[in-house]
Amino acid sequence: MHLLEVKNPVAQQRGVISAFSASERPDTLDNKTVGLIWSGTHGGDIALKRAGEMLQERFENVSVNFYTGGNYPTPPAIVQQAGEECDVIVGATAD
Repeated sequence: MHLLEVKNPVAQQRGVISAFSASERPDTLDNKTVGLIWSGTHGGDIALKRAGEMLQERFENVSVNFYTGGNYPTPPAIVQQAGEECDVIVGATAD
């Protein structure tokens, strides 16, 4: 009888390795600064800019800061800068 050894060919995803835990959500975005972080992938900037517009339409006195990471994953310095300058962060990638 032959022994068959099966291995899982799926690699661990980068996002799983470098994932941040989510912070507590504020009750409202009124009077908050929202950071939009784009990794540079195609289409993510369009989605984030529209999300920023929608947030400004829905909440009072919302400031939106747009950050470009330039590549995936977004460099830690950009994430840190956005975290220091903003109350809430939204990140997106798209293809």
